[in-house]
Amino acid sequence: MRVILVHGFNSSPEGQFIPWLAPALKDRGFEVVTPRLDLKLSEEGDLKIPELVEQMRGQAGFITSEDVLVGHSLGAFMVLQYLEGVEMTETPRAVVMVAPPWKVSKPELRRLFIVDLDADVLMWKAREYVVVHSKDDTMVPIEHARKLAEAFRAKFVETDGNGHFMGEQYPVLVEVIEDIKSRPFEYAPGQSLHDELANP
Repeated sequence: MRVILVHGFNSSPEGQFIPWLAPALKDRGFEVVTPRLDLKLSEEGDLKIPELVEQMRGQAGFITSEDVLVGHSLGAFMVLQYLEGVEMTETPRAVVMVAPPWKVSKPELRRLFIVDLDADVLMWKAREYVVVHSKDDTMVPIEHARKLAEAFRAKFVETDGNGHFMGEQYPVLVEVIEDIKSRPFEYAPGQSLHDELANP
């Protein structure tokens, strides 16, 4: 199973918990990719999302059914933009959003968010969504995560004492990914659609 770790805004694969999480997952047998993205405002004051999608495509390659994509903070929305913007022949096993904001007030960043993404389409772009958020996060209130979890029908993992996950080590993230790996997937996107149509 491959894990793609996407850093947050104005960060890098050397920031926050990624330098710890990547080798921790490798030690457990996962293949790990840590894309380096220009996830920051350009000199013109905007986000060049098509360029970011291409950066992801170049470094992550084709997404497979054994992939887990993990995005931290605004990196979670970069993952969603990627899933919406690229052609995929397989559906990734899971998307894990760590401390994701529902929206921000900064207008330059708004187009990264859910208002400009089609949640109904994205629901089918991964077999499972997981939202991890700490209730003591002062940068992004936990209500943001609850809204996202509801929109994506995601498993919601609430923690305490982790803030905005800006530190170096968070064992809960290993636990979440190991849990995804250990659980056989119970249904594929759209599997129950026939029954729902047959029994209006």
